[in-house]
Amino acid sequence: MHSTVITIDFWQTLFDDSGGPQRNEERQAALRQAIANAGYFRDIEEIDTAFRSIWEYFDHHWLNHHRTPTSREMVGEICQRLDLELPEEAVEQVTQTFAQGVLSNPPSLLPGVPAALEFLANRAPLALISDTAFSPGRVLRELMEQKGIASYFSNFIFSDESGVAKPHPDAFHRAVEPFGGDLGNSLHIGDIERTDIRGAKGVGMKAILYRGNHIPHKYADDGTASAADAVITHWDQMPEIWERIMRG
Repeated sequence: MHSTVITIDFWQTLFDDSGGPQRNEERQAALRQAIANAGYFRDIEEIDTAFRSIWEYFDHHWLNHHRTPTSREMVGEICQRLDLELPEEAVEQVTQTFAQGVLSNPPSLLPGVPAALEFLANRAPLALISDTAFSPGRVLRELMEQKGIASYFSNFIFSDESGVAKPHPDAFHRAVEPFGGDLGNSLHIGDIERTDIRGAKGVGMKAILYRGNHIPHKYADDGTASAADAVITHWDQMPEIWERIMRG
């Protein structure tokens, strides 16, 4: 039984989004090939528009229903937007390419992550809470193993597996409760005010907003005042912040 549990976000907190353009080009190439193989003609601009517009569908479900569509669901939605029906085998192949992109064109760990995880894991159990998109939890686990950080974590909550996404309270409960943890004594670290910080504070946890990722993305924190207990711009700050908000 551990009173304190530390939960951590994945994207733009542990990993940056480098390799994103290459991943998306690989995904679109697989989609174009599958469409051509099935005997359809859609020009590149049509396919690109359908691919980019899928994020409207994703955001609708994520922001309004606190769930994240799976990669297979989004491939199906792209096909609907292009008014075509691919064979099941082709859908599966495209879905696998979408899912595996983070392994063929991996993002980078943000500076200071391994040392900070070692510091934190020596103080409380660590749980990951990740809202997934094209890359499912099983693939993100594999990436974490390749980068040497999976062993620091004792629990993994991926939205494609749990069916709930931050800021839904269940995402945090499922991360903390297996340890017998007390939400009021636990800590969440993440980069998005709406999902990470408000979600954690909503269940009574302490929260740290991470602002150390410098690759722009559409969900990025806008730099305004945060409800977090602390804000960090580099993982090297973690020991000092831990002492201040968890022991001070």
